[in-house]
Amino acid sequence: MKTHLEKEEIPYTGKQLRSHWLLERFGLSGDAIVAFVGPCHVSGEDLVDVDDFRFGNVVVGDRMLHFIVEIFRIDLLGVVFAQRLLCGVAADEINRELNENVVRREGDDLFVGDAKLSVSIATISPVSGLIHLGLNITDEGVPVKAACLDNLGLDCYKLGAKVLELFSAEVDGCLQAALKVKPVY
Repeated sequence: MKTHLEKEEIPYTGKQLRSHWLLERFGLSGDAIVAFVGPCHVSGEDLVDVDDFRFGNVVVGDRMLHFIVEIFRIDLLGVVFAQRLLCGVAADEINRELNENVVRREGDDLFVGDAKLSVSIATISPVSGLIHLGLNITDEGVPVKAACLDNLGLDCYKLGAKVLELFSAEVDGCLQAALKVKPVY
C-alpha cells in the first residue's frame, strides 16, 4: 500500500471521498493512504452516512488530521473491516505515544473518556473502497463534546506519519497472509 503525508493544508469537504482522488491529487495509483491536516466541513449531498443526511447533520471541525484510504478489489463489508482496522491502528499508536490506554475504540469511533476524538466513514465506489478518518487536532468548531490531539500533547504530523506506516504494513501483511494459504474443499 502506498502512503503519502501531505504538508500542505487541505480542507476536507467530503468531495475527496471518491475513486481516484488520491491518483489525481497525489499521483498514487492503486491501494493507498494519505494523511493531511485541514478544517472539516461536510454537509448535504457530500454526507455519505444516510442518517446524517436524513437529519440534516453536518460534520465539522476547525482543524483535523485526515486520512483518506482507497483500496481496490474490495466490497463494502471488507472496507468497513479496513476502516475498523485503521481506527484501531490510530488508537493503538496514540496510546503507545502516551504510554497509557487513554483512547478507546467503539466501532468506527475513537473516544477519550466521553469525548469524541474522531469522525469516520467507509463506502464504496464502482471501482474501490474508500475510508475517511478525521482526528480532532483542536476541539474548536466541533459541535459535540470533543477530545483533541493538542490536549493530548501529540504532534499531528508525527502521528500521521506513524499511522500511515502502521496501517500500510497491516494491509500489506494481510495480503501476504492471503497469498500463502490454499483453499479447502
